[in-house]
Amino acid sequence: MQFVVGIATLSTSVSVGMRPLLLVLLVVAVVLILVGCGIAILSLKNQRKGQVAFTTVENPDSSTETS
Repeated sequence: MQFVVGIATLSTSVSVGMRPLLLVLLVVAVVLILVGCGIAILSLKNQRKGQVAFTTVENPDSSTETS
């Protein structure tokens, strides 16, 4: 929190040089969040695909056969 307050204080005193830097930092933060979301979605998709493959391999032995 102190980091944000420090940057806000600097941006008011030296607003000409800090605004482009803050914009770049904001864009980098948004890109990193989107990349993280993409990695999480791909990991979840691969995990679910692996679970489905595991259950389909395991289930043919326990099919709906009645004796």
